[in-house]
Amino acid sequence: MPAWEQFNLWVFAHLDSFILLVGALLLGCFILSIAALRTALLLKKRYQGLMMGREGLDLEELLSYHRELLEEGIRGRKKIEARLKEVEEQLLLAVTGVGLVRYNAFRETGSDLSFSLALLDRNLNGVILTSLFGREESRCYGKPVKQGQSSHYLSEEENLALEEARRQINARRR
Repeated sequence: MPAWEQFNLWVFAHLDSFILLVGALLLGCFILSIAALRTALLLKKRYQGLMMGREGLDLEELLSYHRELLEEGIRGRKKIEARLKEVEEQLLLAVTGVGLVRYNAFRETGSDLSFSLALLDRNLNGVILTSLFGREESRCYGKPVKQGQSSHYLSEEENLALEEARRQINARRR
């Protein structure tokens, strides 16, 4: 008997096993194709994320686009740094120390209606404003302060206000 007839007999004898083997192979191929499709979809999603949703964009264009974004960010940061420097320079002249002393300048008034107010910047420059309140009249005085000192005579209350303003500034420097 020729070999091909023997093969046919063997196949018919083991047809159940042969069909089961072919079915298992087909099922395995189907599972592998589903896994490959899932992987392809995940890769496509990652690729679209990389390309930021832009169609028809190649890697060179993408890198060029990212370079432009980076340069724009650097320019923006430089503008912010320049503005920050301006603001910091302006803040040197802003009032950062305030000292207020209320007192009764005249015996005939019944309350602490007089005051001395020291307003200083970070360089200890500023002004001391004093208001003396009396029943008959009120007076206001302004005295300049340079580097924490005034060229004018300061009363005890003005010195206390100046010292409080200095203390606030020194506390912020620490």
